[in-house]
Amino acid sequence: MRRRKDEEREAQERQLEEEAKAQKAREEEAAALEFEKWKGEFSIDAEGTTENEVQDGHQDLLSDFVEYIKKHKCVPLEDLAAEFKLRTQECINRITSLESMGRLSGVMDDRGKYIYISQEEMQAVADYIKRQGRVSISHLASKSNQFIDLEPKAQFVEEISSAAEITVT
Repeated sequence: MRRRKDEEREAQERQLEEEAKAQKAREEEAAALEFEKWKGEFSIDAEGTTENEVQDGHQDLLSDFVEYIKKHKCVPLEDLAAEFKLRTQECINRITSLESMGRLSGVMDDRGKYIYISQEEMQAVADYIKRQGRVSISHLASKSNQFIDLEPKAQFVEEISSAAEITVT
């Protein structure tokens, strides 16, 4: 008798479980149908960017920053900041970090300009000091115009002037 009651109770529990599973399956099917119905109503206007795309854009911006400085040789920091939509202090910090990484070399003067000095120009100054021996700073400063070219590179002058013509017309 007790066994029969246990079997009946187990049968009822199984039946309730099966009914619950069936109910859950019907609800999931209804939700899936509802989703399919609404899915057609959605449209994607714009998508976000992945981390790799953001990193690539950041690398391109950094490369453009370095190239801009190398092209112009003597860059007012305010102009550089305006070109890259940064604050002047952010430009100074970026230049300092690029110098510590070895991607840029140069001097920031007291008038708010950064003067890019290439490795070849630095080597020319070093060779001059080695040839002359002891050199005063004032003498080196007067001779630095022979070693360090402050004008934009010849190949870039055409690009800069053509860009200026485009903006003027």
